[in-house]
Amino acid sequence: MIVTHDNRNHAAACVAAEGTRQQEVSAAIVAGGGSATVAAAVRAAEIKFYRALRDSAMANGQQSAQFYQALRDLGTGGA
Repeated sequence: MIVTHDNRNHAAACVAAEGTRQQEVSAAIVAGGGSATVAAAVRAAEIKFYRALRDSAMANGQQSAQFYQALRDLGTGGA
């Protein structure tokens, strides 16, 4: 996912979070261990990603509702 934003600090945080997410998803796939194990690791990477975006948005005075919704969709209740 590419997140672009006029706020440079938030944009940089989004790019960094996306890089981390991609690395963690790749590592989960390479590590293998069955579909349930891979799915759990990918889900954990997605949660970490959306938390980073949410935290950056809040820290930079930007809209964060979409990140809370993504976290709810991932089963965290928005946290």
